[in-house]
Amino acid sequence: MLCPRCGYYSDREDTVCPECGEILTYASGAPMTGAEMIRQGKRARQAIHAGAASETQEAKRKRRSGASHATIEMPAVQDDRPQDPVTYEVSDTVDSEDGDDTGFERRRRAVYDENAAREEEAELYSARMESNRRQKMKMINWIKIALIAVILIVLAVVGGWLFLTKTEAGQKIMARFGRDATSAALWAVGEERLNSGDIDGAIADFEKAKLQDEAEGVVDVDGLLMLGNAYESAGDQEAAAALYEQIYTDTPSRTEAYVNHIRILQSTNKPGDMAKAGELMKLAYKNTGDTSFQTQRRDLLPAPPEVDLTAGFYETKKYIAITSYQGYDVYYTFDENAELPSGGTLFTERVFLDEGIHTLRAVAVKDELVSDELKAVYKIIMPSPQTPQCNLAPGAYKTRQRVKLKPGQENLNDDDIVIYYTVDGSNPDADCPIYTGDPVQLPSGHTVVLKAVAVNKYNKVSNMLERRYKIEAKPYPLTAWELTETIGGLELNRTRMIDFQTAYGEGSQETLENYEGFETETRKLTYDWGYAVMNLSKRNWVLVELFFSEGSVFKAPRDTGVGSPEDFVIGKFKDLGQIASASGNRGLYSLDSGSDGKVWLQEDGSKIIRYRVRSEGHWYQLDYNVSKSGTVTSVDWRYIP
Repeated sequence: MLCPRCGYYSDREDTVCPECGEILTYASGAPMTGAEMIRQGKRARQAIHAGAASETQEAKRKRRSGASHATIEMPAVQDDRPQDPVTYEVSDTVDSEDGDDTGFERRRRAVYDENAAREEEAELYSARMESNRRQKMKMINWIKIALIAVILIVLAVVGGWLFLTKTEAGQKIMARFGRDATSAALWAVGEERLNSGDIDGAIADFEKAKLQDEAEGVVDVDGLLMLGNAYESAGDQEAAAALYEQIYTDTPSRTEAYVNHIRILQSTNKPGDMAKAGELMKLAYKNTGDTSFQTQRRDLLPAPPEVDLTAGFYETKKYIAITSYQGYDVYYTFDENAELPSGGTLFTERVFLDEGIHTLRAVAVKDELVSDELKAVYKIIMPSPQTPQCNLAPGAYKTRQRVKLKPGQENLNDDDIVIYYTVDGSNPDADCPIYTGDPVQLPSGHTVVLKAVAVNKYNKVSNMLERRYKIEAKPYPLTAWELTETIGGLELNRTRMIDFQTAYGEGSQETLENYEGFETETRKLTYDWGYAVMNLSKRNWVLVELFFSEGSVFKAPRDTGVGSPEDFVIGKFKDLGQIASASGNRGLYSLDSGSDGKVWLQEDGSKIIRYRVRSEGHWYQLDYNVSKSGTVTSVDWRYIP
C-alpha cells in the first residue's frame, strides 16, 4: 500500500511506513476494494471496472427480484485528505413499458463518470508520487556518484603512490625525474643514461646509488663497474682507478676490476705505473687463480735471475754467481727483511758463502720493472769431529795415573784433528793444553776431572769428553784461596773510609769517573806504598780496592807478598799441576762454585797469578804481579761488582 504521508509503497502487511515511520491504517483481513486499490496505486483501473460491473449486476438482480431501491456505497479515492463515502440512490423503476432502462443507464454513467474522475485523480496523485520518488532517487544517485568518484580518486592516488614507490617501473620513473628512488632503480636509469650518451647524468645516478648501497652495507659490483666505466668515459682516469682498487679490495675474487685497473696503469706514462701493473697482475692471480694474469705478468716483467750453485746442504765453503740471461742488472741480499732492489747489492763478482745458513734473495731489474724474486737457501755446515776417547776408565785408584787420548772412531785417520784437554776442572778451549800424544799425568787428590774436546780444520768442535777419577795418592793439593783470607785485617766492600784513613792516613784524594763497573761515585786515596779506592755505598764510603808495591806496610794471605818468588806463591795455594797452554797461560784449579786460579803470561814476559772467588753474584780477586825474573812486585786486591 502507499503511505499517505510520503507516498512510499509498502506491503499490505506493513503497519508502519518503512520510509518515514507513518502509521498505516486499513481494514485488517478485508478484501481490497477498487477504490482502495486505486488509492494504493495498484491496478486501480481494473478495480474500478470490476466494482462497477458488480454493482450493475447486483442492481439488475434486485430489479428482477422486485426490490424498489438499492443503495450503493462507494468509497472515494483516498489522498492526503480524509474522504467521506458518497451514497448513490438507484431506482429500480422502469421508465417505459417495453423495458427501456435509459434512466438507469444515465445514473450508471453518472456514477461511472464520477468514478472515472476519481480514478483520474488517483492516477494524477500516483504520477505526482512517482515524480517525487524519482526526484528523490535522482538526488540519492548524485550523492552516490559523488561518493564513488571520491573513492575512485583516492584509490587512484593510492594506486599511483604504490606504483611509484613499490614497483620497479615506478621507481625508475622517480629516478628519471630526480626523485628519491631505490639504488636498483638508480643503477638501471644510470645505465640507460650511459647507453644514451648522457655521461654526467649517468655518473650522478651511479654515485647516488653507490652512496645508498654503502649506507645499507651493500656492494653492487656490477653497478660499481658501470660507474668506473662512466668515469673513464668522462676522462677521469684517477677516479676510475681508485674505484677499481676499492672493488677488488672489497671483492678480491672478481676479475673485472683488476683488468680495468691494469689497463689504466699500462695506458699512462707516469713513472712506476708499469711496475704497479706488474704487482697488480701478481695480486690478481693470487686472489682469482686466473692464469691469464700470470701469463700477462710473465710477458711484462724481466725473467728472474739465475745462480750457478743449486740451493741445498754443503760441507765446504762455496762461491756463487747470480746472473740474468736477458742481460739485466741483478740485485741480491741475504737479509730476509730487506726490500729489493733498493735494499740489495748490485751483483758484480762471485759471492762467498762461509759456514752457516744463507738465504739468498735476488731480482733482475729492467728500468722500473722488477722481476719475480729468486730465493735460494744454502746450508754450509762443516762436519764436526767425534768426541775424543781415553784409555782409562773412571774409578778410584791408589796411585797416580797417566791417560792417553785419541780422536773418535771416524776421525782416527784424519790428520787435521787437534785435542784440547784440562785436568784443573775447567772446560777446554783454545787456551788449554794440546794433547801431543804423550800420556797426561793426572794429579793426586780426592777428585780429579779429565776433560777433552777435538777440533778439526774447519774449527768445528766436538762434544766434550769428561771422566772423573778418585786418586788416593800423596801429596794432596792445598786448598784454594777463600774470602776469609784478608789483608791487614781489612774487608773489601765493608771497611769504611774513615776507619781506613784513621789507620793509614788521609792520603791524596781524587774522584774517579766510571771506575771498573761501579755505578756510584768512587774516590782514590794515594799513598807512598800504593793506593786505596773507596766507593759510596748506602751513604758510606767503603774500601773496594787495595794496591801496594811495598812489603813493609801490608802482607798478602798465607805469608805471601811483595818480593815473594812465583813458585813460592803458587805453592801456597791449590795447584792441580796442569801444564801451560800454547799461549803460556796455565790453569791452577777451577771449582764448581766458580772460584779458580790461573797464571796469565803477559806480552812483556811478566805474569799475573790470579785467584778469584765468586760470592753472591760478585767477584773478589787477588792478583800477584810477577816480574820477568819471577818475583812479586805488587799485589792488587779488589772487589768487582
